Amino acid sequence: MNRKSAVKKLVVISLIVLVFLMPAFVSGDDYLISVLILIAINILMVASLRTIALLQQISLGHVGFSLIGAYGSALLMIKGGLPFWPALMLGGLGSAAVALVLGYPFLKVRGIYFSILTLLTAETFRLIAYYWRSLTGGSNSLMGVPPPEPMTLPLLGTVTFDTSISYYYLAVAVILLCLLILYLVEHSHIGQAWRSIKDSDELSQSVGINVIGYKIINFVVACFFAGISGALFAHYQLNLSAAVTSRFGVFTSIYLVVYLVVGGINSFVGPIVGTIVLTLISELTRPMKEYQPMLIGVIAILVVLYMPGALAGLPRQIRDWAHSGKTKTEKTRPIEVRRQDSSPPKGDETN
Repeated sequence: MNRKSAVKKLVVISLIVLVFLMPAFVSGDDYLISVLILIAINILMVASLRTIALLQQISLGHVGFSLIGAYGSALLMIKGGLPFWPALMLGGLGSAAVALVLGYPFLKVRGIYFSILTLLTAETFRLIAYYWRSLTGGSNSLMGVPPPEPMTLPLLGTVTFDTSISYYYLAVAVILLCLLILYLVEHSHIGQAWRSIKDSDELSQSVGINVIGYKIINFVVACFFAGISGALFAHYQLNLSAAVTSRFGVFTSIYLVVYLVVGGINSFVGPIVGTIVLTLISELTRPMKEYQPMLIGVIAILVVLYMPGALAGLPRQIRDWAHSGKTKTEKTRPIEVRRQDSSPPKGDETN
């Protein structure tokens, strides 16, 4: 293991420890802990959205698959009587199944056409949930979503998840596991095929890569984790609304893309950095709520214009600036010219 790899692992471990200690730093404030929970859920959403972006596709309808996971998991517990963990998994699998059905026709198009298709699909899902009153509660919202059941854990005994702090630890554990899976998939042979397809569809197909097959796998994986994040949101909020101003509206889709762009599409930590920074900025500017979209837009424009690597690439950009400044200083430093002594050495003097 080289030094750079060891430092990276140490940083990751330190950050994970910090995440689990975070409730102690906020002194058990329920509001701040709720903000941390929503940040964690949004990180999973943006990370799964980045999976689609690995193929140079931008989905504007990712919240639609989050909606399927949220309502699916909630209804399985309310009307199906399933426990939390099977309902959570089935909520994600439901989103993945819908993505599998829609994947082939959607992934035949690229660019703006794909974005429009996903946006319209998400709005269709939202309107179905909004008007299907007998199943989802319609405009009256789906109330009474149960929290996870108590669990018996070693050394901790029976743990209930009806408080913000306990749910924070559950959500963080699930999301860290999901991020690990996304990371391993991205760095597996599947991820290599995705990178090849990103460079060139035709070239990838010419070397035997099933382009449409790997694209469908990409879409299904991303939508599965979007469904997991939606289910986590449902069992934390304990109610769901499909109104246009709700979490499943079009504005959330736009914000997710902004988080991704500001954090950095080309870095795995980009969604984490972008989501944390912009969410904290939104919370700090809550008194000027009507100006928040403008502020977030200005930040996104500045990042795109002046930070090629986005926020995730800022440390490297600072190092490059420092290195270029040092190189420039060395180039402009005056060169000392030593005086040549023309007299012969003493050993060569003749008597």
